Amino acid sequence: MARVKNGVNGTVSGKVGSSVFCKWKDIYYVRSLPRIKKKRKPTLGQQKNQSKFAFMQESLSSIVRFVRLGFMQYAPNRTGHNSAMSYNLRESVIVENGCYRLDYEKFAISRGLPSPVSSAEFHQESGHIIIRWNVDDVFRQKYGDRMFRCIALLYPDNGVDPTHTAGVLQDSYLEYCEQIISIEQAPQDIVYHIYLAFLASDGSNISTDSIYLGKTVTASTQV
Repeated sequence: MARVKNGVNGTVSGKVGSSVFCKWKDIYYVRSLPRIKKKRKPTLGQQKNQSKFAFMQESLSSIVRFVRLGFMQYAPNRTGHNSAMSYNLRESVIVENGCYRLDYEKFAISRGLPSPVSSAEFHQESGHIIIRWNVDDVFRQKYGDRMFRCIALLYPDNGVDPTHTAGVLQDSYLEYCEQIISIEQAPQDIVYHIYLAFLASDGSNISTDSIYLGKTVTASTQV
């Protein structure tokens, strides 16, 4: 039912028949009700998109705190999580025999400024992953290296319990050129995909593009 505000000559809001009177930013307009069959079945394309969406939701479920920061400034009027969903749905999903899997090299935990590292490598040692990098000179001259801190993620391969995800948020400064992540509590033989990004520590929430460093398999820490 529609209502008239401010008397007979006032504005109308609400529904009249198949029309809806609306207001957006002090602008009044009329739109038609959508024609929807309540019992209609989703099309094959819609089912596929829904399944793809559910796949990405599950893929991000254990790393929400990472992508909320990494994608915080990626798109206006969107949360970091929603931006990460949109980006990775578009860029990092592979379909094989009707099943979905991640393209780990294209998967991203952060998007923003170009990556500040010119090269990076990692190795596993005594229950830890040690990441080292070299700072890009152009980035250092433009933005400095003290205000950016490390975001590093160890993301389990498909089929592995997501509770085994490990990583750090805003830890080592970019200028330190090293980040250590403990995997002492991780079970043996888990495949981890490793990502590196940086976030400004001045409150601006400016992040950098994450880069994929490769994968490693956890080894026994027993001597």
